Amino acid sequence: MLGYAVELELIASNPVDRVQWTAPEVAQSIDRRVVANPAQVAMLLEAVKSLGKRADKVTAFFGCLYYAGMRPSEAADLRREDCDLAGRCADCGADFDDLAAVKPSRSCEHEKIEYRWGRLVLAGTSPRAGSHWTDDRGSHERRGLKHRGRAETRTVPIPPRLVELLCAHVENHGVGPDGRFFRGLHGGPLSESVYERWWKLAREKALTESQVVSPLVRRPYDLRHAAASLWLHAGVPPTEVARRLGHGVAVLLRVYANCIDGGDDTMNDKIGDALG
Repeated sequence: MLGYAVELELIASNPVDRVQWTAPEVAQSIDRRVVANPAQVAMLLEAVKSLGKRADKVTAFFGCLYYAGMRPSEAADLRREDCDLAGRCADCGADFDDLAAVKPSRSCEHEKIEYRWGRLVLAGTSPRAGSHWTDDRGSHERRGLKHRGRAETRTVPIPPRLVELLCAHVENHGVGPDGRFFRGLHGGPLSESVYERWWKLAREKALTESQVVSPLVRRPYDLRHAAASLWLHAGVPPTEVARRLGHGVAVLLRVYANCIDGGDDTMNDKIGDALG
């Protein structure tokens, strides 16, 4: 604003340029203490589900953050048409590209399903902007993916566990008229206050007392950190991890390159073997 005022010759110079104060440096990488391991995440998701039907409506939402490395605003905008939920019927051997649309046939009820790797095609986000800043006076505004052009998409393979969670969500809770998986209490956009409340209760139920007061997955966003750390620890090339997360490689290595919680023992064993 002040720079623009200088351009309009309303003021002679930008007074901020004369300030000698320098902002203190901020940590560029995440605190490794927030990163949960797969067993801890599985317990947390089970805890969310056990809190009741209303809480279970966001179980798959949290699963998207961890198993697909999605941002909360991306998961909040996930639509039915964005998903390829693949699997196979163990009874008749039929393969399906979209399990959520499978119906029983005359020859088989398709009750025993083997879930396979699926795919999400992410096209947008639904961040909270505040009613004063949106065209329709709603609290959320649909936008394109972060760091990408408006019409660009990002394809993310998803493991069988997330395919199972999304299929269960469709069966138990359905989707909205616009195809959105996750909705607020009255059918509107899913708000942070709703899913953060359930997350807090799930942490208290699934974690130990010392873990509850620790930074371990304190925020739902920490599930995305855990996903990035897990993929890197598993040996997935940084370029592929960055692509799935929607980041540049430099940002990935600076921010997300942390070992999963409890991974020190593995590293210590490797060093011990090298020492003889």
